[in-house]
Amino acid sequence: IVIFNQFDEFGNHLWHYEVTGNTMREILENEMDENDTYFGVVLSSGSSGTMGCGDFLKEIYPSSKIAVSEALQCPTILLNGYGGHRIEGIGDKHIPWIHNVRNTDMAIAIDDEHTIRLLRLFNEPIGREYLKSRGVPAEIVDNLDLLGISSIGNLLSAIKFAKYYELDENDVVLTVFTDSMELYLSRTRELTEERGEYTKTDAIRDFELLEQLSIDYMMELDYYQRKRIHNLKYYTWIEQQGKELAELDAQWYDYKNYWKRIHDLVPQFDRLIEKFNSRVGLL
Repeated sequence: IVIFNQFDEFGNHLWHYEVTGNTMREILENEMDENDTYFGVVLSSGSSGTMGCGDFLKEIYPSSKIAVSEALQCPTILLNGYGGHRIEGIGDKHIPWIHNVRNTDMAIAIDDEHTIRLLRLFNEPIGREYLKSRGVPAEIVDNLDLLGISSIGNLLSAIKFAKYYELDENDVVLTVFTDSMELYLSRTRELTEERGEYTKTDAIRDFELLEQLSIDYMMELDYYQRKRIHNLKYYTWIEQQGKELAELDAQWYDYKNYWKRIHDLVPQFDRLIEKFNSRVGLL
């Protein structure tokens, strides 16, 4: 049995750079018209693998932005902070080795209570009825169970990102919905036991939360803010995990060459994958 550390395994970064990145490129090419502009991608940190797609898209759209989000209750990126939170699956308390911090433009923190309240709004029958009464298309409402807690976090981050830059209907923002309610079937029951039956008043309040989402706990990252975040890698990866300080410095000071060398490994990874699949009989 081989267990990969997704936080420092560049195959994780490369898969999203090549596969997720190309998928997003195809979506943009198919969906945008001549009046549209791709503005940026918003992703939660986690292992930071998905952030690789932002690197890919920046090569095609150099003026686009990459925003990284995290839980407000554990604002490691935003404030060098720590703590517990309820947005499952997005990681916390350290900066992944494979995060290309110098290429990241914005940090966003999401209150985990907002994700929990919207989880109920999106999945309780009364919540769905209220959404439809407010004009949300039934096709969207009936598929909101495709969004789990971390997906809702990404949705909220994308909304805050769009509000911060005062974007309009011609500005395109991408994100990824990384989980569905299949992972949280017991959570709605637990919330009912904890908070009582969901009512129309709850739905009105939670819809208003969505409507009034603000641009607090956001930071545009300048050179030294990015460097501050990058430097947090030292404590986890150099002191604790024994990685080389020279490589940490190369990620920052030899930025263009370091990450280009990583991205140029895609064909080599493809050959190894094909060889592995052939040996185990998958091809």
